[in-house]
Amino acid sequence: MRLRRILLVLLGIVVVVVAGTVAISFYQPPMQLMPAPAVFRNSRVQVFGDDAGDPDIRLFYATNRKQEGTPEEPDYGRVPGDDLRAGVVTIRIGEDGTPWDRIYAWSTGTSDEPRPFLHLDRVEEQAVIAADGTPTEGARAWYAAINAALAESRDKDIIVYVHGANTNLERAAGQAAQLHHFTGRDTVVVLFAWPTAENFLRYSRDMITAKQSAPALADVIEALSRNTDAEHIDVLTYSAGAVVGSDGLAILGRRLSERDDVKSPLGEIYHAAPDADFRSFVDDMRDYAGRVERTTVAANMNDSALRLSQRVNNGSRAGRPDLRELSLEATEWLLGATKVYALDLLQVRPENIPGLSRFSHTFWYDDPWVSSDVLITLLHHLPADARGLVPGEASFGARYWTFGPDYEDRLAVVIGGLLAPPGAHPAEEGQ
Repeated sequence: MRLRRILLVLLGIVVVVVAGTVAISFYQPPMQLMPAPAVFRNSRVQVFGDDAGDPDIRLFYATNRKQEGTPEEPDYGRVPGDDLRAGVVTIRIGEDGTPWDRIYAWSTGTSDEPRPFLHLDRVEEQAVIAADGTPTEGARAWYAAINAALAESRDKDIIVYVHGANTNLERAAGQAAQLHHFTGRDTVVVLFAWPTAENFLRYSRDMITAKQSAPALADVIEALSRNTDAEHIDVLTYSAGAVVGSDGLAILGRRLSERDDVKSPLGEIYHAAPDADFRSFVDDMRDYAGRVERTTVAANMNDSALRLSQRVNNGSRAGRPDLRELSLEATEWLLGATKVYALDLLQVRPENIPGLSRFSHTFWYDDPWVSSDVLITLLHHLPADARGLVPGEASFGARYWTFGPDYEDRLAVVIGGLLAPPGAHPAEEGQ
């Protein structure tokens, strides 16, 4: 009888664990407003301009998700569709009626209150982008809206954000909205929303869909470069979004190599915690490295999500690489690329960064130091040595960069240089 009771208790525990796992796998909470980047804590930085007082964040999107819902209330499914659709999403910071002074305090790190959630308020589909690139009437209106936003922005690049696996539209838009908000609402962001199962138990399926979505991302970048006034198209990928981004950029690189008379539209490429096969990632980079201004790969070698992914995928990830997996030729190319091309390998070391979890996978938006580096790179196109990072060299000879314990002091010097009048040395400012 006692053994039976023990077995029943154990069975109950198993049922609870399984039920909890299933529930969590389908749970998609909204994003929280990320902690204020360290760069925002400098009193000399004017954070927000004309958008001050607006709790809504509007950003553009393009998606290859299957269209569901109605034209008046569009919705998108978890599988690829036949069309590439585009429009505008509106994200609201906090609950209705949240005053701007609270949002400003959250955004600049001067509030101790819990950070608010970012809610998907509206989705406005405006266009279907034709596969042959011919602008439809709706597409022309979408490009015109982007051009109007570029005209009002100090930053003349477009930032394309590619989210990770197991992510619904609200979370994906919430992550992209952080970019627009924390650039002082002074840049143009386009979310590329690729279809995910929105269930981590179907992660393997998401990885297949990610590779299938790469051509659509290449099409979006080409369409933006042809039909807008953007000086460059910058790309930020996160986690499994690096599969979409890496493959998509390689496709675009090969297309450009066939048309030598066409200038590359690509600017900064920033892969944060890339959950892509390391060997394929390096192969892809060989197709686009010479076509971009700079590529930054930010990796935490203790990343717990990528440790698990490595086991599932039977291969190391680009955000937690094992150089032994590369061929001799690929290894030599990678080592040379850090010198020949503008390739910055950024090792995120939690032991040097206050408050960052040793196993962090979400560091690009969860950590004020890393988010500052993302913003400075995308907005100001600075190399690693001009962004306050410190150099290192791995045992196998590759040069990399990292955050030193004195990063905030170094960041203050970087900010001084960015704020100094043209031609002036940072130390001369204010004299």
